[in-house]
Amino acid sequence: MAKLQREPLQLDLQRNTAARLVEQVADGLALLIERGELRSGERLPSVRQLAESHGIGASTVVEAYEQLVARGMLLARRGAGFFVAARAGQSGARAVFMPHEPVIDSAWLLSEMFADERVPIKAGCGWLPGKWLNDEGLHQAERRIIRSPGAQQVGYGHPFGYAPLRQLIAQFLGHWSLDVAIDQVLTTHGATQGLDLVIRTMTQPGDTVMIDDPGYCNLIAMLRLAGLNVIGVSRTPGGVDTDMLETLARAHQPKMFFTTSVLQNPTGTSYTPACAMRVLQAAERHGFWVVEDDIFRELGQATDPMLAALDGLQRVIYVGSYSKTIAPSLRVGYVACQRELARQIVHTKMVLTLTNSEINERLVHNVLTEGHHRRHVQTLNATLLNAQSTLNAKLADAGLAPFTAARGGMFTWATLEGSGLPAREIADRARQKGIWLAPGDFFHLGAPEKASFRFNVGYADVPELFDFFRSL
Repeated sequence: MAKLQREPLQLDLQRNTAARLVEQVADGLALLIERGELRSGERLPSVRQLAESHGIGASTVVEAYEQLVARGMLLARRGAGFFVAARAGQSGARAVFMPHEPVIDSAWLLSEMFADERVPIKAGCGWLPGKWLNDEGLHQAERRIIRSPGAQQVGYGHPFGYAPLRQLIAQFLGHWSLDVAIDQVLTTHGATQGLDLVIRTMTQPGDTVMIDDPGYCNLIAMLRLAGLNVIGVSRTPGGVDTDMLETLARAHQPKMFFTTSVLQNPTGTSYTPACAMRVLQAAERHGFWVVEDDIFRELGQATDPMLAALDGLQRVIYVGSYSKTIAPSLRVGYVACQRELARQIVHTKMVLTLTNSEINERLVHNVLTEGHHRRHVQTLNATLLNAQSTLNAKLADAGLAPFTAARGGMFTWATLEGSGLPAREIADRARQKGIWLAPGDFFHLGAPEKASFRFNVGYADVPELFDFFRSL
């Protein structure tokens, strides 16, 4: 019996659209495979045949075929051509991933929250809405990267980081009266890696360190993972409790104090000038380092003190980042410190991770120099301040007490009075209603006395959240 011949493939290709022909060919073939019109194991037309039948270039077909190989829909066999790959479920039962019910605890906050799409209202998350970021500036920077010579896009880069970006960082710090040379600045994979490199370089298991309480939950986990004795210093609306800091420093002789001077996570508070001076005086008296985690500096006010500038990097190590004003996915941060200490931290960095992604660092440099970043930050600051003011008023109306008056930034910290329920239980009830809360337990070293929560001003202004708290 004669074998039936398949009709030639017909793909609907549009020449006068924004979609590239490569994507049209790849998507058209993928649709035929999904419909079963191209069956598992079937050989596709040769590159030349498909190109001639559709009046397109052979390179277009090759690229489309390779895209489908990368997607796992085609197999490439040397000398034989391209074949439809077996789909899941054809050779056995389809494997179905059933994610477990989330438990709102610190482990979920640290490892799963970024990918968990089952909780639609992310009132407690730690990132800004994409529409509030400078997407056009980032796209322009990406186009400049694409047009740059290939030699600039390969290789490991410099151990200290991309020099033009480090020079911009030095200039930025100079605007805050911190005179720093380029060899005192090193780039990191976000501020979190910067903190980790400082910890690994300057502490040993068993050392005592102090931190803000409540404070950054990732930092608490890092310090405990390093085997350090961690002591909390109470956060106040004007910075930290400096009397408590003095007492603890005298009693425990800590190696370091990790603190956030501007728009702290989770409380949204900033140091007053008086608080900043007292912290630096205590560091001088008791001989401890101050690590200033200052990733929200651009979102703060011009009068907010910078510990590193007041100290001249004598006892302060400065950590910054671009995740809040450009894009968190770029993971570009930096450390500024004494020259010799910078060399030690770079050595730790190279041992652990080699260099950072120079492409990402070039992207950040392009965003900072393309001319729109300053205006974007000004607009973002106004948006955040307005959102925080509105949110604080609505939280108060729903029975919560904000920790401070609105002064900008991403976060509001508020306490629920009189419910009698622990924050974890409240957060679990909220999750069942599709609301993700960040309870205060995550940010305290010990069990907090009151049910407090961190709210993200970009996500928390929704009626369901306020109705939920009223129901308690």
